[in-house]
Amino acid sequence: MFTRQDSDSPIRLNFLLLPNFSMMALSAMLDPLRMANWLSGKTLYDWVLLSMDGEPVQAVNRVTVSVDRSIGGAPPCDMIMVCASYEHLGLDTKDLSAWLRRMARFGTTLGAQDNGTYLLARAGVLDGYRATAHWEMLERYTELFPEVEFTQDLFVIDRDRVTAAGGTSGLDLMLTAIRQQHGKELATRAADEFVYARIRDPQEAQRLPLRARITAGNPRLVRAVDAMEKSLEDSQPVAVFAEAAGVSERELERIFKRWLKTTPGAYYRRLRLERARSLLQQTEMPVIDVAVACGFGSAAHFSRAYRARYGRAPSTDRATVL
Repeated sequence: MFTRQDSDSPIRLNFLLLPNFSMMALSAMLDPLRMANWLSGKTLYDWVLLSMDGEPVQAVNRVTVSVDRSIGGAPPCDMIMVCASYEHLGLDTKDLSAWLRRMARFGTTLGAQDNGTYLLARAGVLDGYRATAHWEMLERYTELFPEVEFTQDLFVIDRDRVTAAGGTSGLDLMLTAIRQQHGKELATRAADEFVYARIRDPQEAQRLPLRARITAGNPRLVRAVDAMEKSLEDSQPVAVFAEAAGVSERELERIFKRWLKTTPGAYYRRLRLERARSLLQQTEMPVIDVAVACGFGSAAHFSRAYRARYGRAPSTDRATVL
């Protein structure tokens, strides 16, 4: 992972905050470093907050954060972590990409959390590396950046590139770094201070297990919903999911009504529409492409279903967010 250039000096990190970054993700990365310093009684880690122009940056929760410097005045460091979340598509400027490529040539470890991974990939500095990002965006990024090997891991450390999925994954990333660099005892003590019972491994799933997400213990229902989630692009009839669950269509209807208070068809349509909303809000895909990617045979059908679910047209929802 990132290492000190001088064994007697603290590890230095520069966090680049971009508009609408996730405050949770930033805190999850910073607080373990702060705690390691406090528990050890030493400055093991030192960090600087950056913005593109040196001006304060507003997080997605509308809290404005002051920074120390602009990227032009960034001090030398061991690792740069790009922090971006929503509205990341307009942030891949020529200046940012050029700066990231320059830092890569200097040998600086480059990192990103959440949709900051998109900005590293756009700059070309993830080509030939393994990486992760928020689960909602992984499928799209895999299509956009074929030279990057995307995984569904919580976080990925691949040579001099570090990526985290966002949210609390940064906590596991930094606790893992502390464990690697300063020993298990210090990392465990830091986790204890955060009432964090277990440092998750990088390969663990980003999302709750399906059984927990649908709050139902019926294994046939779990199998049916799992089949639905794997068939969002190619719309399938309910009979396919009944077969996956090992029951008749009538029995599947009964199971869904008992456990989820809905029908299999309605639940499946909701999954596809939720996927469509995510793509509309976080990608530049044309509406018709989103419709096809979510199993709708025509733009008109998609628009009617979307309006019935969310009360507005797909194009309006995109205009509201981007």
